[in-house]
Amino acid sequence: MAEPDWPTSAEVNVATAERLRSFLNGVDGLAAEIGRGTLSAANRVLSDSSHSLTCVLTAGACIAAGDQWQRALWPAVGAECMMAAGDLFDDAADADAEGPYPPPVLLTVAAGLLSLAVVAVTRVVEDGADAATAAALARVLGEGFAHAANGQAANLQSQASQVDSLTAYRQAAAKSGPLGELIARLGARTATADPTLVTLLGEFGRRLTVRGQLLNDARDAAPEGDPRKADVRTGARTVPLAFTGSSGPPSGLATQQLQAWEQAERARIASGGGLVAAQALAEAERLRAVQVLDSLEARGAPVAGLRRLL
Repeated sequence: MAEPDWPTSAEVNVATAERLRSFLNGVDGLAAEIGRGTLSAANRVLSDSSHSLTCVLTAGACIAAGDQWQRALWPAVGAECMMAAGDLFDDAADADAEGPYPPPVLLTVAAGLLSLAVVAVTRVVEDGADAATAAALARVLGEGFAHAANGQAANLQSQASQVDSLTAYRQAAAKSGPLGELIARLGARTATADPTLVTLLGEFGRRLTVRGQLLNDARDAAPEGDPRKADVRTGARTVPLAFTGSSGPPSGLATQQLQAWEQAERARIASGGGLVAAQALAEAERLRAVQVLDSLEARGAPVAGLRRLL
């Protein structure tokens, strides 16, 4: 298969954002306020600095499976709504007392966004897909999100216990991997019913997002990391913290004491190899993703644009 002209990330983000804004015009009230706010967060598809990987992966998988990326715009809209719903479910689980909305409100809006995601993917018929494809996409979304929710639920169930670095890696993979697989499968199934292609592209999406999660965890624990990230303060069960036995600050620290403790703990995690451990696992995920792309290329699938995501 000849290599197609791949769109830029900006082109896919702009086209998805335009369709998503139109799609959300019929939603109002608190659901619209919270939903649009989530979709407009930093680097999300409706933000001023739109740089969403979600829609880019959906479109890229569609190209690799043999169709034009524009055919995957409705699935991309659905994927963006699904990811926003996932963010709200996470926010509700965190039960942030300082947040503007209580968990029941967040859960209700998340359910609404998830319903909209199903509606969006089935509108693929408006871009020329048949009814069987629309039904298949709804099934991919429903089954995929349920699988992702199972991984997150398992993490929440054991949140109180300290874990080793291998368990932390498996939990990161269980949380992020199914979402990446789902996003890529939406794009692939838009273009083809070939189960091998859909499975391979789903596996690429899984590896890509697990790699991204591990790199994010390393950045969030680094000495120069964003101080707004609370992983170190809360003793999050991520690979860098688990590798170095970091489980949160002593109780009773005043604000300045907590800041000093966190600065020292970030330095300890870095010097103890926590960041390197996460980065090494991320590199292993990248190499696995490359192997998947090599398999796709051997089947004649165009993958140049997907390689650039690595």
